[in-house]
This record gives sequence, structure tokens and C-alpha cells, in this order.
Amino acid sequence: MKKIIEDYFTFSKKERIAAMIVVVIIIIFLLLPYFFPKQKKTILVDADTNQKINQFRKAIDSAEKFRRKKFVDNNHHQYKIDDNAVATSTTLFYFDPNTLDIAGWIRLGISEKTATTILKYVSKGGKFKTPEDIRKIWSLRKNDADRIIPFVRIENNYTAAKFNGSNNYKATNEKSIVLLDANTASTYDLKKIPGIGNSLPYKIINFREKLGGFLNMQQVKETYGMTDSIFQSILPFVQVLPITIKKLNINIASDFELNAHPYIDKRLSKAITIYRSQHGNYKSVNELKKIVFITDEVLQKITPYLTVD
Repeated sequence: MKKIIEDYFTFSKKERIAAMIVVVIIIIFLLLPYFFPKQKKTILVDADTNQKINQFRKAIDSAEKFRRKKFVDNNHHQYKIDDNAVATSTTLFYFDPNTLDIAGWIRLGISEKTATTILKYVSKGGKFKTPEDIRKIWSLRKNDADRIIPFVRIENNYTAAKFNGSNNYKATNEKSIVLLDANTASTYDLKKIPGIGNSLPYKIINFREKLGGFLNMQQVKETYGMTDSIFQSILPFVQVLPITIKKLNINIASDFELNAHPYIDKRLSKAITIYRSQHGNYKSVNELKKIVFITDEVLQKITPYLTVD
């Protein structure tokens, strides 16, 4: 065995020389790239292609610059005109679009470019006959139109009124705004409100029917599809007057009937009927407090719509 190993690992003088030559050659090939660095290839581009590349780069730079220079914060109505300008809050006030100057449009939060377009339209004989006519200005965004239309007062057609903060308005001349009652208004009446759209009036009435009647304007805001901007735009035209609320009798209503109410989910409706079956009829709505997971907030919200009689 020892002889086999010695024969296998023993090299002759020629074999050792050959092995050394192979190792040297390998080392040389490994070191060659360091002595001959790879040259960079130059890509030749014709003048037309180079011009298109430069135009494309300029377009990207312009778009990025525009994005940084001008933005809108919808929650606070803040506008930034350029990188060095200080963001200012928009001021909503009653105005006549046929006579308002560019400074007034900018105060409303309308961009200078759009304001200039409006003034050019008016200077060429264009007239706004109704508040909705403002939407004809192609560069005016829908959100801006929805926000300012409720404050349009066109001379001889609309009354300039002053909002005192609680759905009450004081007219400044003989004509006055007729406020709609959210509890009795029809879809036809609601559709007359500027900026409300066609589908929202149906949703308001549907929510009103399921609810049993509105107690305050905040509930109107809970209507599905009602955004904060639309709600703010309809405030000058809608109020909630006292009404006899449609109530559910928790001593006879099924869990299905209870669950149909917007404020009562499936879990709560089931708990109300199970507690009734185990302990008998409720003597007062306040007994719902005995249901473990009902919070005071939830109870306060649903109590006006429940009865035990």
C-alpha cells in the first residue's frame, strides 16, 4: 500500500518542471487584465436621436419642477405657487364671477392661470348666468368648482347673504336663500343644490329613511358618498328641522329589522334579541347597558331611534 501511494504522488524532474510552467502561465493570464485595462466603448449617437433625448430629459425636468412648485392640500385648502412662496389658506366669500378681479379669484384658491382664463372669457363678452356656468371653464378643477359654487351670487339673480355659522343666514337685500329641510326635501329639491350631483340626493333620502330621520347636519354628512368638500358646499342650502323620529320597538323587533338600521350592526341586533329572550321585555332603552359590549357612545347614538312601547 505504501509503495502504491509513493508511486502515485512521486513526480519525475520533467513532470515537476512541466507543473511549474503551467502554474506560471496561469498566474500570467490572471495578471494580464491589470496590465491592459478594458477600454470604454464610445456609443455614437446621431444628431437627431441626441436632440430627442435632450427634449425628453427637458420634459421630465419640467414635469418634476411643476410637481414641486404647485400642489394642493385638499384638507386645508393650501396652495403653493413656487418654491419660495409661503402657503396661504384660501378665503371663501360671496362673489359675482362676472365682476371678480384676478386677486379675488386667487383668494378663492384658484390658480393664476385659471383666473386669467376666466377674466379673458368675461372680457370677450362671456357671462355667467348661473353658478353652474363656472364649470364651463375647462381648466377649473371639479373640486374647486364644488367648493366655490355655493358662494356665487350673480347680480339680479342671487342674494348676497351672510352665514353666521349655524345654518341661519341674514339676507342683505329683499331676496333670501330658502333653506331645504333635510328631513322633508325630495330628490328633486336636493338636485337643485349646486355641486351636489345626481346620485347623492337619492343616497341622502335612502339614508334618511333607513335612519328614521335626521337629528342634526352631522348625520347628513354620514351619507355614503358624501365627501367633506361636497358637505361644505351644500351647508348654505340645507338645514335639519325637528321631526318625529321613526323608532324601533326593541321588545318586538326581530334581529333582522334591528340590523336594517344604519347604527345597529348584525352583532348588536343579535345581542338585543338574545338578551330579550333570556330576561324578558325591556323596561327601558337604558337596559341595553347590560349588554356587555355596548359602549356609552354607541348607546347614545342609537337611543333616539329606539323605544320599548
